[in-house]
Amino acid sequence: MVKNTMQNSIADDHNIEVTQAVMHALDDWQLEGEHILSVMALPEKIKVRHLSQYRNSCAFPDTPEVNERLRHVLGIIDALATSYPTNPRMSLFWMTRSSKKFQNRAPIQVIIEDKLEGLIQIRKHLDCSYDWFGDSN
Repeated sequence: MVKNTMQNSIADDHNIEVTQAVMHALDDWQLEGEHILSVMALPEKIKVRHLSQYRNSCAFPDTPEVNERLRHVLGIIDALATSYPTNPRMSLFWMTRSSKKFQNRAPIQVIIEDKLEGLIQIRKHLDCSYDWFGDSN
């Protein structure tokens, strides 16, 4: 019984850390609260005013929709860190700069406007291994 409680606590701590990392990235990418709710497919009962709890002490809801988006955002974060290992500010520059590749939209616009498909498109562009293996992640 103690082992299960400890495993649950470790899993909860991990989920909170992942949520905080994702929120930090979304904030760095300058997403507004409404956009965060939409992009992350958070349940309708969650309002912008609740987002601070995800920055501090709570994990995102454990739903298939949210988990899928978490995987893509984490993949984008990882790919940006690989692309710009010595200058993290370049990640923000890349995310906010318009590109012909995305019909003169910035990657963050693609994510906001196209939601899940936008996340997938940006991840595929940044992470050739994800694009190579398709949606099996």
